[in-house]
Amino acid sequence: PVEEKPPQKPEQLDLFDGKLLSKEAAVHHVIIGQLFDTYWLVQFGEKLYIIDQHAAHEKVMFEKLMDRLSKKEVSSQMINPPIILNLSLNEANLINKYMDNFKEIGFEIEAFGGQDFAVRAVPADLYTLDSYDVLMQIIDNLSNENGRMVPDMITEKIASMSCKAAVKGNNKMSTQEANALIDQLLSLENPYNCPHGRPTIISMSHYELDKKFKRIV
Repeated sequence: PVEEKPPQKPEQLDLFDGKLLSKEAAVHHVIIGQLFDTYWLVQFGEKLYIIDQHAAHEKVMFEKLMDRLSKKEVSSQMINPPIILNLSLNEANLINKYMDNFKEIGFEIEAFGGQDFAVRAVPADLYTLDSYDVLMQIIDNLSNENGRMVPDMITEKIASMSCKAAVKGNNKMSTQEANALIDQLLSLENPYNCPHGRPTIISMSHYELDKKFKRIV
C-alpha cells in the first residue's frame, strides 16, 4: 500500500503554491493534450492543471490591450469598406456618450448621417472579431449601466467585452499555439481569472488523484 500523505487543502483557489508561476518555473510545464476542443491538460510536477482555452485567450488579450492602453501604445486596424451601424436614437446617444472610450482602445467611429455611424477601424489585436455584432452587443450592455461607472471603468468594460467576442468559438489551436498561449498566461501577474471572473485554470494534485482511485486509503 502507498504511504498516506498528510491532507492537503483544496487546490482550486490557491492553485500555484507560491512561486510556481515564476517565469523560471513555468517553462517546465508539459502539455498532455486537449479535451473537448476547449480544455488543455498540463502537468507541472505533482499537479494536473486544466486550462480553459477561451478564458485563457481572453485573459491574455485583455491584459495585452490594457497594458498597451496604459503605455499609450494602442493601435488600430483600418476596415475598408467601413462597417455601417444603423442605430436607434437611444443607441446613437450611447455611441456619442461613450465615443471617447471606444476611441481609447482603438475603435474609430464617426457619425455618418442621422443615427448611422461608420466604423472605420478596430483595435489591431482584435481585427478578427465580427465588429458589427460585437459593437451592437457592447452598446446593448452599456445601456444597462447606471451612470455610476467612471470613464476608466467604461473603457475597461468595452475592452473586456471586445476580447471575449474576439475569442468566441475559436476552438482550433495547435499544441505549439497552445504552448505559446499558456506561456503568456503563466507570465501574467494574475492568471487565474478571465476579465469576466471565470476561472482560467483549475488543478488537481497527484495526491488527490491517488485518493480518488483509492490508491491511498
